[in-house]
Amino acid sequence: MKKLVYAVFAVFMVQLAFAQDPTAKNTLEKVSKKYDSYKTMEANFKVLIQPKSGNSGTETGKIYLNKPENKFRIDMQQQDIFGDNQSIWNVNKEVKEIQISPADDDNQAIGPSNLFTFYKFGFNYKSLGSKGSGKNKIQSIELTPQNKTSNYSKITLRINGNDHIQDVTILDKSGMKYTYSINALYVNQNIPGSTFQYQKKNYPNYEEVDLR
Repeated sequence: MKKLVYAVFAVFMVQLAFAQDPTAKNTLEKVSKKYDSYKTMEANFKVLIQPKSGNSGTETGKIYLNKPENKFRIDMQQQDIFGDNQSIWNVNKEVKEIQISPADDDNQAIGPSNLFTFYKFGFNYKSLGSKGSGKNKIQSIELTPQNKTSNYSKITLRINGNDHIQDVTILDKSGMKYTYSINALYVNQNIPGSTFQYQKKNYPNYEEVDLR
């Protein structure tokens, strides 16, 4: 779970590298144009974790993004994560430990912080069709990593009628399935700078482990 929530902000600077299916390309270009126009984003999300065998689990959270300043924050039940250009602070509430790592420590992971942009680089894609019409239309696109050593075998994006990502389902090579659903999205809001600042005083009696 830890690796799935590390941030990838370098992809904001990558040009679109879509190929193959023209229907999927058109949809993804619309989505990309929409998200690229936002300076800040605030979203409520839910992640459903389904192991190959055993019980499934869910977790809810909230993410804050400031694209011009390249900063993010993720709040979850068992974890808080803060990130900027240089460092990531990963707060594990269960064991009361804070790991501080370089910002590029895991730049291929997919998780809440790059959920709106990861598809822009390194994937082949095809359209799986659509259902509904107008604002109720849902389009599905299947992505496969171009890098065969990737941990992911297949990813499905569902796009709603506002050209926003409704949910992302990730199937990794171990058989685990992760589904991120966006329950609410607020864009271009005035998010205070303090929201993105990790402050040790907010986590008393937590051990800091600096891996930078």
